[in-house]
Amino acid sequence: MSGDAINVAVVGLGEIWTVVQRAYVECPGVTVSALCDRDEGRLAAASALFPSAFATTSLEELLARDDVDYVEVLVPSPAHCDVACAALEAGKHVQLQKPMASTLAEADRIVEAARSAGRICRVTEDYVFIDSIQALRDVVTSGEIGDPLSLHTKLVGTGPGAWDVRSDSWRWLMPNVLSGLGLMSYDHGWHHFAVAYWLFGPATRVSAWVGATPLGGPYVMDAPTTIMWDHANGVRGVFDITYAPEMYWDSDYYGGDERFEVTGTLGYARVNWVTARGIGGPVLEVYRDGATRQYHSLDGDWARGLVRSTRSFSEFLRGEHEELMFTAEQGREILALTLASDESSRLDGAAVSIS
Repeated sequence: MSGDAINVAVVGLGEIWTVVQRAYVECPGVTVSALCDRDEGRLAAASALFPSAFATTSLEELLARDDVDYVEVLVPSPAHCDVACAALEAGKHVQLQKPMASTLAEADRIVEAARSAGRICRVTEDYVFIDSIQALRDVVTSGEIGDPLSLHTKLVGTGPGAWDVRSDSWRWLMPNVLSGLGLMSYDHGWHHFAVAYWLFGPATRVSAWVGATPLGGPYVMDAPTTIMWDHANGVRGVFDITYAPEMYWDSDYYGGDERFEVTGTLGYARVNWVTARGIGGPVLEVYRDGATRQYHSLDGDWARGLVRSTRSFSEFLRGEHEELMFTAEQGREILALTLASDESSRLDGAAVSIS
């Protein structure tokens, strides 16, 4: 496909599509050739933006088309496995939103479907395409803070100041909650685990205590939570999750105080915010030898990271670069850490090996 124009079909036109569509509005060499959603109102809105795209409420009708090189899968995560496998079996490449799947068995099914079809399934992850996170990795790999010892990530789920999550998004998120897949540790936590994997490779074992704050009825928020894991290279990760729904945190997107900090033998590097600006200040700080450098001009915008991540797959397919983040196999390793955290919590924090 090197150098050729690429046709993409988008399946699922919900909340995340409002950001992802930016990647295709002005993406050279990529044409949105087909759109699919069960909701005819969403389909009409997307068709107004891409009037030449074929529009349908039928996945089967979309996958039967010859003018589709890859399928952008933006359906709710409980449907990821079925939709991704159907697209792969139809001979299409797939770009799949995170979380990759709900179980390792589903992840294995996706990996096998891609292998059998001779097609690529790529799991989208936007955090590793944000300037501040990329600069964090550059500092770590440069040796400026010495040998890395630990990674500490933090998430405080806040309330006022963020965008309103649509009611239809809550309708599919809540069944995940009832099945034990938490909003913060599983759905959002994927970003934190993906960054950890990108920085330091696979994790080998995990211990976790996943809390439960009542939301009303049978629903709970999976906080307060502490998750600890070891990487194969000896770096230890810690993920702290707190739920503070009355706290104001300024954001154009999801609310939350997020931080990523790597401590090395000579200093540390810290990203101070991602999806929400919060109290502002430098997006990245680096400390060594009694002095701190602050980065204020780095692009820390979450949505632009998602746009860049989305574009990177078409660029990969055209041969414009050779790195694919993340493959389905790598996505499976990230999911394994996510699910093992829940298993450890059920065992009252006992260490669980990751495989």
